[in-house]
Amino acid sequence: MIGFILCSLSLAALVHKQNEFLKLLATPAALGIGLTVMAASLLLGYLKKVPAVTWHDGFATGCLLLWYGYWMPQFNDNAPMFFFFPLYYALLTSIVTLTLINKSEYFDHESIVQLRYLEKNTRFNIGVLVGLVLISLLITRHYTLYPIAMTLFIVRHTMIACLEIIDR
Repeated sequence: MIGFILCSLSLAALVHKQNEFLKLLATPAALGIGLTVMAASLLLGYLKKVPAVTWHDGFATGCLLLWYGYWMPQFNDNAPMFFFFPLYYALLTSIVTLTLINKSEYFDHESIVQLRYLEKNTRFNIGVLVGLVLISLLITRHYTLYPIAMTLFIVRHTMIACLEIIDR
């Protein structure tokens, strides 16, 4: 999810510097772009036209754009969540990519069996998590709901990405 990491870091840097470009990210056009990227990613993933890693990256990036554009007018310009949440996403995604996804081909047999068991028996399948992320985008009163939903999405993405690499 390199696109999501780069977009998260870029957003955090723009917010930290209070760059003039932020005003463009809160326009209806930017909301439309985020929604289009999300919808296209979901459609391509549903139709199995792109690998799961690719559509997850597009979906997460579109959500980030939509989150900032939709939530920014409802909060202060210097709300710390617009700086810290993107940093958190970038850090979490980078850590799981470097430590788990990139090393998944070296997992031992018992770890693979346990990962398959968790992936199969988890309560949150990817469809439920996508729905949770979308609903959490709309609920601005509970500002920690979206980061929690995205954390669960990133963890689930990690499981799927590891299994895709193992199954090659």
